[in-house]
Amino acid sequence: MTDLDLLRLVSRGDEHAFEALYARHAAALLAYAEGLLSERGPAEEALQETFIAVWRGAASFEERSLVRTWLFGICRRQALKRMRGHLPAPRPLDDALDLPSSEPGPQAVALARADAAAVAAALGTLAPLHREVFDLAFAAEMSHAEIAEVLGIPVGTVKSRLFNARAALARALPVVVEEAGR
Repeated sequence: MTDLDLLRLVSRGDEHAFEALYARHAAALLAYAEGLLSERGPAEEALQETFIAVWRGAASFEERSLVRTWLFGICRRQALKRMRGHLPAPRPLDDALDLPSSEPGPQAVALARADAAAVAAALGTLAPLHREVFDLAFAAEMSHAEIAEVLGIPVGTVKSRLFNARAALARALPVVVEEAGR
């Protein structure tokens, strides 16, 4: 069954379809919420509220997007409600590194050799705006268009934030790898 088939059944009160939709998307949504909130507890609450909203609002789905992007949009709103403040202002583009060459540089080599803990620590240094786009692109495996839809921003902004996230990660990783070796 497709996500749309399941959602249509959920709109009619089908609990088995709801369970299937949850099983299919909960892990990715939880990871996304945890990336936004940096804490497991509030992320689990956001996930729970997301699926409550899905149960209550399934009939209101207008099919203007994929069910998956609709779910991520709901999850994002639930996570943002739990943030204490607002997302920080975007950094100026001047902070971005120059465009990388096509040959692997020291950052790419360091990234390839880094262990999971070092990568996780480096990911933790990303600004929330960059981390969110990075998580959607790589953890949730969303296209630029899907990310733009979830976040309500232009595709060009998604690309810019993803570039800045990669650049920040490349800057942070050598430091983390060096500290991990101590």
